[in-house]
Amino acid sequence: MRSLVPVLALAAAFAALPPSAALRAQQFAFSVNDNPSYSNNAVGWPASVLAFRFTATVPVVSAAQVFTGNQPPALHTVEIRTRNTTTGLPDLLVGQPGQWSTTHTRSFQGAEFAQPANLIVGDDYFLVWRVTGMFHQHSVSDPNEPSNVPVEVRVSDGATWHAQTTLPAKFRLFAPYQTGFTFAYGAGKPGIYGEPSIGVHGWPSLASPLDVWLDDAARNAVAVLVLGAPIPTGVPLGFADLYVTPDLLLAFVTKTQTSPLTGGFAYTLWVPDQPSAIGLPISFQWGVFDAAAADGFSHTGAVTAVLN
Repeated sequence: MRSLVPVLALAAAFAALPPSAALRAQQFAFSVNDNPSYSNNAVGWPASVLAFRFTATVPVVSAAQVFTGNQPPALHTVEIRTRNTTTGLPDLLVGQPGQWSTTHTRSFQGAEFAQPANLIVGDDYFLVWRVTGMFHQHSVSDPNEPSNVPVEVRVSDGATWHAQTTLPAKFRLFAPYQTGFTFAYGAGKPGIYGEPSIGVHGWPSLASPLDVWLDDAARNAVAVLVLGAPIPTGVPLGFADLYVTPDLLLAFVTKTQTSPLTGGFAYTLWVPDQPSAIGLPISFQWGVFDAAAADGFSHTGAVTAVLN
């Protein structure tokens, strides 16, 4: 059985590794405005299709993420299209689109393409995001964030590209890679909005981002993210059941989500680019200080990411 002694050091590396350190990855390829900030903007009809212009840095892109949420689950798609050199508009489809069901918590989320997109490095393309439903969080960073990079954005109602603007858009692109896997286990403890939920967006690959999200939690409450090794059977503490060894604890204040009204949070962790991490299981569990819960504390089950 693999030793879990390195879990503490690896968990600390998870929290400390900045996005710039991940540029050597074979899966994570490129991102724009990859920070936790976001603007208070929504998308939906008539702006049901958004296209973010980018310059290809890798020859193949196999997945993409945007920053969205704040609405009930809906099927969204992402795809890559060429840029027409005459009109400047999104043009030919490259590869085949990827589809996913959005999660309520605002976070980076997206899909693998049904067929990867073969690109010409140095050429300009568009990441096209097709939105279903109304008022999903727009994939735009806080305009006051000093590190923002402006991006050309094209807007469509699903029939014609009728607008162009420049925004600090947020998105990530990924290259083909044999990724690891995730699985959920354990039971949560209910709070004011029922049992809080946990999930992970992204792919557990070396030097790539994972977004661990919390939903159905108390609003504007302290939430603690526990990182460590999995405890499949759980350890009862009286006020909670612990499913993760508490090697690293990170505290946050939940943000208010709407449609429905709950508290949530998402935190980006970057997998270290260390071959010794391959096969290592890193587990996550959220605990929430919730005055409406028994003992004043609610928690989620757990999720484990097995790295590759």
